[in-house]
Amino acid sequence: MFDKNHLTGNGHLSAEAADAFEVRMVREKPELAEGIRKLQELLEPEVYKRAFSNIQTFNKRGDALLIVSGGIMQRTFLERDCIPALKEAFGVKRIQIIG
Repeated sequence: MFDKNHLTGNGHLSAEAADAFEVRMVREKPELAEGIRKLQELLEPEVYKRAFSNIQTFNKRGDALLIVSGGIMQRTFLERDCIPALKEAFGVKRIQIIG
């Protein structure tokens, strides 16, 4: 899937395995930790794993949530399975998902 050969010899590039969504968010945006915990309680574990396995960006501003997903399939999972839980967990009225 990911070929690291293009990194060879280039000191400016490196590759790292991505942390799980909840680990990254707690580290990068601790203000969202409580909402993520609520979201995990509201969703079935397999739904949560499928929908949040490849989230690229996750931001809350006021009553809006912006999510950049890993692609159209993941966006579809989020829209189909997670909108009510996201609204409840994060206390938002509007959710925009880009995928």
